[in-house]
Amino acid sequence: MPQSDFTPRRLAEPVDRLLAAYAVVAGAALLFPHRPAHWPIFVLVHLAVAAIGFGTRPFPRVWNALVRRWPRAVSMVGDFLPIVLVPFLYAELPALNLSVWNGRYFDAAIQKVEMAVFGAQPSVELARALPILPLSEVLHAAYLSYYVIIVVPPLLIAWRAGTNALRNGVFALMLTFLVHYMFFIWFPVQGPRYLFTAPGGALAGGTVYRLAHTILEAGSSQGSAFPSSHVGVAVAQTVIAWRWLRPLAFPLGILAIGLAVGAVYGGFHYATDAIAGAVLGGAAAGIAPALYRRRAERQ
Repeated sequence: MPQSDFTPRRLAEPVDRLLAAYAVVAGAALLFPHRPAHWPIFVLVHLAVAAIGFGTRPFPRVWNALVRRWPRAVSMVGDFLPIVLVPFLYAELPALNLSVWNGRYFDAAIQKVEMAVFGAQPSVELARALPILPLSEVLHAAYLSYYVIIVVPPLLIAWRAGTNALRNGVFALMLTFLVHYMFFIWFPVQGPRYLFTAPGGALAGGTVYRLAHTILEAGSSQGSAFPSSHVGVAVAQTVIAWRWLRPLAFPLGILAIGLAVGAVYGGFHYATDAIAGAVLGGAAAGIAPALYRRRAERQ
């Protein structure tokens, strides 16, 4: 990270307040009657995230003492911690949407949109129309690039553009994630992977195909299909890179397109999911700088 750009990180940065607000709104799902048996633990965790994020005493005093002692190390941990929390926020989504809807999903509504717009179900028909193993492997690889797209751009932005760019970028990224997660809680959609047969035949023998399906079987959260956060995050990271690290934007844009097509081709998402994710990701990343400035000015 450029030495000249470094500024110690405060608690209750805009991204911290964003996470705190999400913890409150998402935690409201636990007020519904179908909450899990261990719901008090969820409530305590959400309250703790909200208290820390809003800078409730005594957390700022503890944080400031740590920053004074190890300013760069503690600041770096704090700047990347929101990204580290993403898998945990994702993992709790089924418990939250089940609390509200008790296993009801809105796939039928999305499938109706698919038929009205495309006259078919692209998540089924695309792979059937193009059962080409090399194409399948490339598109599944593009879909898996999502995990690289999350992590690598913030690291490069921190290294090349400094703390201000990093904090702006992480805020935009987390805004994208959390807006998608709100949909997953309050309007859960399973996606075609749960309802339709996956592309088979020769495609199923592909190494990258098998890897993609293995990862999803191990860590997918039911009800998190619409809008596609994979596509939304890829588009958002492209917008963020265009602002802070422009040479990275073009390859990210290519990956985002491949990822969106791969999400539908592989039967992981409805085409509507991918389109909505792209729009939502672009919009979130587009408005994030103004929101960040407004929240930063209030501190």
